[in-house]
Amino acid sequence: MVGYKGDKWGGYLEDKELYKHLKSLEIEAAKEIVDEVFAIIDGLEVAVYVADMQTYEILYVNNYIEKHFGKDLTGKKCYQALHDEDKPCGFCTNDRLLVDGKAGMPLIWDYHNKKTGLWYQYIDRAIKWPDGRLVRMQVAVDITDRKKTEIAFRRSEKFLNMIFDSINDPFNIIDCEYRIIKANNSYAQMRGKNPEQLIGRRCYEVLYNRKSICEGCLVKETFETGKPQTKEKLVKFNDSSHEIWLEIYSYPIFDEIGQVFNVIEYTRDITQRKKAEGERDALIDKLQHLYSIDDLTGLLNRRALIEEMEKEVHRAERYNSKLAMIICDIDYFKGINDTYGHDIGDEVLKGVSHLIKESMRNIDIIGRYGGDEFILILPQTSLDGAKEIAERVRLSVEKFEMPVEEDIVKTTLSIGVAEFNPAREDIEGLIKRADNALYMAKDKGRNRVYLVENSL
Repeated sequence: MVGYKGDKWGGYLEDKELYKHLKSLEIEAAKEIVDEVFAIIDGLEVAVYVADMQTYEILYVNNYIEKHFGKDLTGKKCYQALHDEDKPCGFCTNDRLLVDGKAGMPLIWDYHNKKTGLWYQYIDRAIKWPDGRLVRMQVAVDITDRKKTEIAFRRSEKFLNMIFDSINDPFNIIDCEYRIIKANNSYAQMRGKNPEQLIGRRCYEVLYNRKSICEGCLVKETFETGKPQTKEKLVKFNDSSHEIWLEIYSYPIFDEIGQVFNVIEYTRDITQRKKAEGERDALIDKLQHLYSIDDLTGLLNRRALIEEMEKEVHRAERYNSKLAMIICDIDYFKGINDTYGHDIGDEVLKGVSHLIKESMRNIDIIGRYGGDEFILILPQTSLDGAKEIAERVRLSVEKFEMPVEEDIVKTTLSIGVAEFNPAREDIEGLIKRADNALYMAKDKGRNRVYLVENSL
């Protein structure tokens, strides 16, 4: 006698072979029922598949699945075949379909499938497979059109909110094809147009008469990065020779799946600010110039001259290059001031400084070191080369003549020359040696050049 308990074969058995036979008949009957159901499902325009809830292997797919996701999917992992994931999907409903190990209520939810680009409404539930195990069956209905309608409505709602929340400064909204879909009057007026001339036109065409997106376009960067951007830009519009400075900001607007579908471009005319900045920078340059320049001669003053000395000394030390210095002093300058007055003395200083500068090379540096004393810095110049320049300077000033009433003021220079020795001295040492050479030139009768050789 065969034992039977409830609606399942089990309990005690006296004939195991009979039990096996009956059990196989039960499985075959279940398979036939499943096959009949799935034959009906194959004719529906919905996606249906069945997967093992433990291994995620696909047990069955209908024709719709094969049409949209490919054939020969049975045995593959559902998350790989249907979602291009390398592990079980984070949104998988397997753990929510069972209650105390039994099939629970079905779950209904919406999802955007990245593989097909379509929106689906999923109905997931646990069902018993012919072999007795619980598996997940998912029925997915294409709701893309409905979702597009919902998304469009939400976009319109966001769009209206943006308009009402916006300020009076110029702004416009651009879609992913770079068409201006909204522009306020301030923006249109700034561009010399009315809103109707802008709406529906690609921004680079209507504003700049271009056939492609502008280089460095902020809107393009925002579409690509999803981040706000800002920059300043000097703009000249097609129908005007007038140029204005714009400060441009771009802000992304995201859709429900996190993609940028519009960009707000907010613009401010900062022409007056840039003009003020330019005037400020010009004033700063002028002040820096005055800070560095001797008022009387137009040469570098003592402070700026020392700064240039330091630069050239460091350069000579770094590159092991030659560097020479000339110190020159106007002979009997005190007598000129005492005889003709300080106004004439100032004119002599200006005339002599001009002659010295005219005798120098472009790379040389000259400054007024103090009173009637000048220093010349000669980069990449040996002692012999400096001597030639010093003689040229001396001869130039020797010809100086300035009529004063019935008299003519003449003057000459005493000049000391030294070459920088980086192994044994610093800037102060170089100045001291050149200054000693100057005093030697004066002691030997003035109007001459005296050189100091480098000490070992």
